[in-house]
Amino acid sequence: MASMRPGRAQRMLIGVVVAGALVIAGIGFAGSYAAVRALAIRKGFGDFAYFFPIGIDAGICVLLALD
Repeated sequence: MASMRPGRAQRMLIGVVVAGALVIAGIGFAGSYAAVRALAIRKGFGDFAYFFPIGIDAGICVLLALD
């Protein structure tokens, strides 16, 4: 059976798609972090408000992985 190896153009396209996905994920994380942190500060979480959004996002990733 012949090997199906991606050519140079396909590897470059994969790299562009992965880079774009990482940029979009970073923007989404930053927006989510800022919104949840602001809400946690308003609700009186104190210094924990800066870590709370990371816990929420980590929990979402774990639950998606379990699914």
